[in-house]
Amino acid sequence: MNSPTTSAIDTHAHVYPAWYLDQLERGGAPAASTAIARDIGADSTPADMEERIRDMDAAGVEKQVLAVTPQSPSLPGAAESADAARAINDEYLRLVKKYPGRFLAYAALPLPHVDETLAELERIADAGFVGVSLSALLPGGGSLVADSLAPVWDALNSAAAVVNIHPTGQGACSTPITSHHLEWVNGAPVEDAIATLQLLKADVPGRWPDVTIHVAHLGGDLPFLMQRLEDNYEDWDAFARSPRESLRGMYFDAANFFEPSLRLAVEAFGPNQILGGSDMPYFRGEKYVRAFEYVRGARLGGVEKRAILRDSALKLYGLDEDA
Repeated sequence: MNSPTTSAIDTHAHVYPAWYLDQLERGGAPAASTAIARDIGADSTPADMEERIRDMDAAGVEKQVLAVTPQSPSLPGAAESADAARAINDEYLRLVKKYPGRFLAYAALPLPHVDETLAELERIADAGFVGVSLSALLPGGGSLVADSLAPVWDALNSAAAVVNIHPTGQGACSTPITSHHLEWVNGAPVEDAIATLQLLKADVPGRWPDVTIHVAHLGGDLPFLMQRLEDNYEDWDAFARSPRESLRGMYFDAANFFEPSLRLAVEAFGPNQILGGSDMPYFRGEKYVRAFEYVRGARLGGVEKRAILRDSALKLYGLDEDA
């Protein structure tokens, strides 16, 4: 394997401590929903973290941004959700401190419980998170732009927060998807796009302009649909403002691994809006390295590649070049 020539920041990675998954199940999360996160080397134990760092080193990744989505602390009970959010946020901060310079973290929130979410946002305001990671759909298909969640968006806007959107595995609550077990192969990018389009329909960019959105998996099919979205805006007033302009103000991680899709996203959104991403722990070893080598080897300019691998993340998170 050749040594990577351009270091990278991985903005899409997950740690799932077993004790946290147990806590979710005690709070009412179905065991089937946590099973996908178990026994895959994704725990926060020293052994799992050291293996993670070896993969990072092999891929030339200097930092990973950790998020617990889709294992979000969104439980039926408000108290149980709040307890789970506090526990996983504290654990992520512990990892950031234990491995200095290697990890950043998105915080988890106990949505849809608004009071508890606002309290957790206040508790972690100065803790060192680079943003928050939200599930694309709330339990049962609930929307992130429900009227009841407006106070949460107000708080995120006041904090000028980065908000990461990640699919849930609910298959967009679509029977044609779920009945054929397509929740992840197709349902995940569908949820990425649906959640983002809901943000545009609700005019989140206009109502809460200081929030910055980071969407997983190149935004699903959004690059493919760019002209269709714009035509719906221009001809049928389907959106409050230009989808093209709004999407070009968001960020999309490159956890897709297909070069033609990457180049389409660069053309649709602009190279400065694409971030490196792996979806670790679901891609390990050689496939983890591939997540960054496919960018390094893409038919893009050197400045564009550096933006995707590193510079756009530095800008998004307000990091110094040497951070």
